[in-house]
Amino acid sequence: MTKKSYHIYLNDKCLFKNLNEEEFNMIWNKLYTSYWKEEITYTEIHDMGIEDSTIYESSY
Repeated sequence: MTKKSYHIYLNDKCLFKNLNEEEFNMIWNKLYTSYWKEEITYTEIHDMGIEDSTIYESSY
């Protein structure tokens, strides 16, 4: 199963790391609507769980 997390940046400096979707939505809506709309960005990270990573194992 793939997990999603979010990182929020201000001028390329990470302010928040590994937020779940609920945390991200709460923080992003407050920051983005209140402050630096052009300077603030985010990335969405998709982490594969252990079960998924074995499917893509190519070391053999």
